[in-house]
This record gives sequence, C-alpha cells and structure tokens, in this order.
Amino acid sequence: MKKIIIAATVVFTAMLAMTSCELEGSNNGELDGYWHIERIDTLATGGVADYSQDLFFWAFQGKLLSLSCRNHNATDCLTRFNKTGGTLTINEPFRYDRMGGDEPLETPELLQPYGINKTEESFAIESLSGSKMILKSETLRISFKKL
Repeated sequence: MKKIIIAATVVFTAMLAMTSCELEGSNNGELDGYWHIERIDTLATGGVADYSQDLFFWAFQGKLLSLSCRNHNATDCLTRFNKTGGTLTINEPFRYDRMGGDEPLETPELLQPYGINKTEESFAIESLSGSKMILKSETLRISFKKL
C-alpha cells in the first residue's frame, strides 16, 4: 500500500509540474528570443540602413518586447506586444529604468532608432523562422537575425 501511495504521489507531482510549465509558457512560437536588427529599408524612397555592424536588439518574451542597443547612445525601452496571425502590434512603450521607475512614453522618438515610428504600431510579419524575421510597417521593412 505504501508503494502505491508513493507512486501516486510521484505521478501527481509530475503532472502538476507539467501543468504549471504550461501556465508559465508563451504561445509566441518562433517569435520568442533575441533578435538583432540587420537592416531597415525605407519603403517610400528605397533607402537602406545597414545595421549589421550595430548592436540594436529586439527581445520577445511572454507579452513584453525589450528594445536595447549596445554600441550607440539609444535608450533601452520596453513595450507590450500582441501577435495575431500575420500581424505584430506593439503598444504601451516605456523608457526602461528599473532603478528610477519605467517611464511611459507619449511620443515615439526613443523608439525610432529601433524602427518603430508610433507608440502603437502594427507590423505585417513577412517572414518568421527560427533564424530570420522580416517585419513591415506602413513606412519601413525591418530585417532581423536571431541570436
């Protein structure tokens, strides 16, 4: 009888652990992770900005998008995002400042170095795989490489 109780406890604990993992996970699929901006194309003019040597990153986890730069004087930011089908919508941006308190952004200036021109902006997901992503807004096409 003791062995049955121990076995049932082990099975119950394993099931509970698997269930809690599902509750903590995200449904972002290939979007989750750390993405390096490789280039930003301006649709109206055909201009191309090569970002391959710059260190501008988008990092997706859960429902948060972290924007960071490691070799220019760009401000780190956080936004919420929603991925629905082939569309990625970014909204509720903040200037990232854990010590001083994250400050909500009312204008997009701090987001622009990352290819975001509005405080709420939608991107068509032109391609998304485990290693590459291309997003297109009304004015820009942003190409990423996953790290």
